[in-house]
Amino acid sequence: MRPFWAILAGVAALAVAAPAPAITGGGLDGSAHPAVALLLADRGNGPEPDCSGVLVAPQVLVTAAHCTEGTSSNRVEVSFDDAYAAGSSSVFAGTLYPDKEWSPGAKDTHDLAVVVLDDKAPVAPVALPQAGALDKQALKGAEIVNVGYGYFDRTFVFDGYRRMSTSSFTSLKPTELKLSQKPGGVCFGDSGGPRLLGTMVVAVTSTGNRNCTGQSTGYRLDTPSARAFLAQYIDLS
Repeated sequence: MRPFWAILAGVAALAVAAPAPAITGGGLDGSAHPAVALLLADRGNGPEPDCSGVLVAPQVLVTAAHCTEGTSSNRVEVSFDDAYAAGSSSVFAGTLYPDKEWSPGAKDTHDLAVVVLDDKAPVAPVALPQAGALDKQALKGAEIVNVGYGYFDRTFVFDGYRRMSTSSFTSLKPTELKLSQKPGGVCFGDSGGPRLLGTMVVAVTSTGNRNCTGQSTGYRLDTPSARAFLAQYIDLS
């Protein structure tokens, strides 16, 4: 497994394709998950599509720490439009803060970051899990909804659309939720997007393989390490 590094940077130079099914194995999200946003980060050319994220408080968006790799500024923009178009979509400025303990390859990667928006977002946030909420037995047979702005299928073309898919549970690790990429899954650019169990975001997309097949991993939000980081920015009481 390798991180879904934010290789969407510079996608403005890519040809824009017509909508097609999937994050992988899914479809267009439309207005189903308005709290899911596109993260635009500066890698030397100004804010460009980079990763996904989800609003969990009126001014706080959660995403993945690895989305900060290679950025030239912690000032970012986010868009909640279900179809992003540079120059015409609404964007909201904020500051990106990765977990200072982020360490790829570590037993606990701390692959978590937040964007603190300058102003309240125009959409309602989604719920975070309680401490220790994820249970292996309860997750067996559960379907997890993935949402993000990543490449659709394995054509690796960014078209600006928010998509959703459903994955089946594979295993639960101390800080990770492992999911099958079947019936649907995630791909590059979906990093930081939510893994939803009902209306609750239980993890954010973290890793997968280069072909966007097999299994993918979400960084859990119900663990002591995740909650300790989030508590700096959100009231978890």
